[in-house]
Amino acid sequence: MMEEPTNYGLEMLWKLEKGNVESKADVIILLAHWFLTKNGFRNVGVGDDKTLDNSVEQSELLPEGWNGNNTSYALRYTLNNELYILHGVVVEETLILNLLQAKTLQVSNAAFNLNATVQSFNSANVKLLFANVGAQIARMDSELVKPLHDGGTKSSSSQTTSPDPPAANAAPSRNPSFGEEPSRLQIGVPRIPRVGQADLNPFGGLGGGMLMDPLRGIGPGVRIPGARIDPIGPFHRNNRPMPDPDHLPPPGYDDMFM
Repeated sequence: MMEEPTNYGLEMLWKLEKGNVESKADVIILLAHWFLTKNGFRNVGVGDDKTLDNSVEQSELLPEGWNGNNTSYALRYTLNNELYILHGVVVEETLILNLLQAKTLQVSNAAFNLNATVQSFNSANVKLLFANVGAQIARMDSELVKPLHDGGTKSSSSQTTSPDPPAANAAPSRNPSFGEEPSRLQIGVPRIPRVGQADLNPFGGLGGGMLMDPLRGIGPGVRIPGARIDPIGPFHRNNRPMPDPDHLPPPGYDDMFM
């Protein structure tokens, strides 16, 4: 038995509809309709009504007014008593197709560059319409039909997926601005304290407060890199003891005329 050609029936559909085709987008919609009907879908009219009336005639032909205004499309199909809606919209030089399963609200999508996909829309030979008809058929299969039949694994969905809960033994997150707990410090690795970080950490950190004495540093033998030191004087003048840096001198202090 001879194998059925890949584009069997496409030439007949083109001969029926070529008088209604007015744009490259129409050509891609025609190909999408042919591919859906070849895979068992039947058209039940135009529009985006999500209710299925079983009394409506199902057809392999395109319905009247299928190409609308040549920039947006909405065709209704049925398969196994379930309704599907094919939407198409032209954005600049691209036709974006969405196939919606009305019952589950699962959506598959595919985008086709008009100039790269369609060579002509007025050729008498259907083989000359597409740059590579086999590649476009394969894309409609993998990007439009299969995602819905495979449970929407490659499609967009109206439902959102909740993030996975954190593992029980996962390390708690920490804010680097607050410093690190002593248990997380690496032994043997020198660390330079960050000035002012303790004020950002309500649980304490290295040092404390923004008022500090640069002469004292913030640890034994530690000085703040790049710190400006403005000593408080006088120091040991007239054998006087060095005042506490936190003490301010009284008015007129050390004035020889007082």
